[in-house]
Amino acid sequence: MLTLIATTWLSSALSVIAPPDSLGIADVTAQRRVAGLATPQALQRLTTTDLQQRGVTDIADALRRFSGVNLRDYGGAGGLKTVSVRGLGAGHTAVSYDGLSVADTRQGQIDLGQFSTNRLGGLSLQNMGEGQLLCPVRNMAAAVVSLHTPWTPQTDALWHGSATLRQAAFGTYAPSLSVQKRVACHTSLGIGGDYFFAHNDYPFYVENGVASETLRRTNSRMQTATTEVNLHQTLQHDGEITAKAYFYHNYRRLPGMVYLYVNHNDERLKEETAFAQTRWTQRFGRFQLLAAAKYNWQMSRYADVNKQYPNGALRQDYYQREAYATAGAAYELNSWLKAAYVSDYAFTSLNSNQKTDNHVSRDTWLQALSLQVRTQRLTLLLRGLYHRYWNQQRGSSSARDARRITPTATASYLVMRRPLWLYVRAGYQELFRMPTFTESYYYHLGAKTLRPELTRQLSAGLTLQASPTSAWPLLAFTADGYYNKVTDRIVSIPYNLYIWRTVNMGDVRSAGFDLTLQSQWRLGHRGHLLLFAANYSYQHCTDHTSPTQSTWHKQLAYTPEHSGAASLTWQSPWVSVVAHTTFASRRWCTNNHLPTTDLPPYSEWGFTALRSFRLGQRLHLELRADLVNAFNHHYEVVGNYPMPGRAYRVEAKLIF
Repeated sequence: MLTLIATTWLSSALSVIAPPDSLGIADVTAQRRVAGLATPQALQRLTTTDLQQRGVTDIADALRRFSGVNLRDYGGAGGLKTVSVRGLGAGHTAVSYDGLSVADTRQGQIDLGQFSTNRLGGLSLQNMGEGQLLCPVRNMAAAVVSLHTPWTPQTDALWHGSATLRQAAFGTYAPSLSVQKRVACHTSLGIGGDYFFAHNDYPFYVENGVASETLRRTNSRMQTATTEVNLHQTLQHDGEITAKAYFYHNYRRLPGMVYLYVNHNDERLKEETAFAQTRWTQRFGRFQLLAAAKYNWQMSRYADVNKQYPNGALRQDYYQREAYATAGAAYELNSWLKAAYVSDYAFTSLNSNQKTDNHVSRDTWLQALSLQVRTQRLTLLLRGLYHRYWNQQRGSSSARDARRITPTATASYLVMRRPLWLYVRAGYQELFRMPTFTESYYYHLGAKTLRPELTRQLSAGLTLQASPTSAWPLLAFTADGYYNKVTDRIVSIPYNLYIWRTVNMGDVRSAGFDLTLQSQWRLGHRGHLLLFAANYSYQHCTDHTSPTQSTWHKQLAYTPEHSGAASLTWQSPWVSVVAHTTFASRRWCTNNHLPTTDLPPYSEWGFTALRSFRLGQRLHLELRADLVNAFNHHYEVVGNYPMPGRAYRVEAKLIF
């Protein structure tokens, strides 16, 4: 009783001595920053939220939102899509999936259409190679497209994930499922898969004077199925182990090129890819270790059913296998200086039913020695790469071996901070690329005498961010200029969806610049946001081999001088609405710029509406509707492969 009386009296006394509002309200403010500003290289990133806010429809549309990207699209949902950056070709663009590159030694070009944005945690594009000090040597290419699986730490043993159902025009159906579960204290298991089916019988317009007509795409049906299993183990001392098993199946009918009065084709293509990979990273004091391994198997069966061939069909079967391993270590010499060494080894073999490339193989040994200086304002990265290749072909001694040392140097400096953040950067990089198996050995079209490419790339740029307080709009701007000189460039010109013509061009030079702009305005205090994002690229990529050739000083095939994209999003508590566009200037199907190979400029507009509903403590429902190519513009990205016109897409996603 005495204790209660004393406590009551003390509380009353304190209430008289100290007024209730004596502490007031403390306002804590911080400046917003854009992810990736402090990297030596130009980094562009799209998170899962960005993909929704900008109305991105698929992986190809996502890549168009990056500056400097040149995308080849063969039309239709799920069609072949390859990407090159800054005019260097798809062979210089590495595609990394959860830290390890996706390889295709046969063709050297990764079909990004096989990846679905529904199961990705985001993607990024980094020029001048991977910015991390300790990473696989394969990721130190001219540009790296990084895809990663989202990992969400779970506090319970329940399944968490999402289920998506998409239906779109031209007979397109695409269900998807992705789930995760904590199976142990520091271990998570993830399972995902999706199925895609499309008739792709979209209408297109054939211009032929008074005989112009509208036709429908034929022999274009396709279906794909993808499954993957992921395991994530967190270790002590900032370490982790990840493992992935992946299988991809694709069966498609190839519509072929469209010629006047000809719109029929009987080509078929069946592709399968299976790989298993594991990756380990660990830190011990000043040491950081990396080890990873991967085994990849690919199968491709092509058939052209036609009476002109013996047995009624032309068949080309390919089987490719690769065993890959990488290991490295980084050491922190002091607070501002680090060094790293990484070594990659890969053995790739290919056999087929063709006459010249029925059994070929390649051993690849890559080494990288890196030195990084990092202070509060300066980041400097110096790197040297050693390339060594051994080629073998059964029954032949003419296969070429090669070796080369290539340097890389990049620097970034923080010029100004608060209220404006200003970074300037510059870099020099040499790149060495061996011809692929297709380029060297493909029956009739391959050339064993092809020489490796040697590229010298010089780049400089800046990043500016302005956002003094939370009341001001966020503004982020980047500008990068570059100059590339490629000796013995290997140029591939598509003959159809499966066959390419390849030649060496002695001297190819590219000059250009990339611009990006992002801005965000907060409208009032009721959750209204206005988001704007845009990018623009100028690429002047020409042949400088000889003045006597017809390609002298002419823009390379399928390389537009001007391209870009933009999106404007209005976000509210009720609905989000997005308007977006992509465009490209005039292009040519050949390096000779023949009048019949001219591709006119195009622009494509789309609109998106999104709404999210809370159905319970764990359940969320997201509804989305898209109008693609809203103004029904008829155009071609690759010659004689018309793109779809106006189309719709609806999607429902349940998050649990």
